[in-house]
Amino acid sequence: MATKAMNVQAIEKALGEPWADTRARLEAAGGASASHKELADALYPQFDGVVEKHGWWVQGAVVAYEQEIGRRVPGQRADGTFDVAVSRTLTGTRNDVITRFAFLIDEGTLAGVALDGEARTSTTEKRSFWRANLEDGTKFEAAAEPKDEGRTMLVLTASKLPSTEALEERRAALKELLGQL
Repeated sequence: MATKAMNVQAIEKALGEPWADTRARLEAAGGASASHKELADALYPQFDGVVEKHGWWVQGAVVAYEQEIGRRVPGQRADGTFDVAVSRTLTGTRNDVITRFAFLIDEGTLAGVALDGEARTSTTEKRSFWRANLEDGTKFEAAAEPKDEGRTMLVLTASKLPSTEALEERRAALKELLGQL
């Protein structure tokens, strides 16, 4: 299952303009010769106060533009590495789900890669997290968020992956982990 490109139709709807207009704004900001940050910095104030969560949508628009011009492929970050996430809704509270997940990683490895140091846990008002650095230089996060009464959505994210091949291998390993829960 390949990582999907940015959803241009959703960006059009959120920003309230055709993609051609957003693309023209990005090209006026320097286009292919500008960095991701330069493009985002130029677009950000144009939607401030106009679009709800405009920072998130501006980032999405810049990524979609970079994919369109061939600067990056789906799943690729501005630094050239890749991220992948998988999710599943499970029974239990968010803390129960994170605890069940942590027991799976009891052996000190995740997707066949050893942890680099201790895992870290934290909570916010909305989510519970389990995070770890891995010895291969990648990073991992499990985030649990209540979905409805007695059910929690668990999202497993691997980041800093070196290639699309590594992305697909890690996706399969993360799906296998979800299946064990």
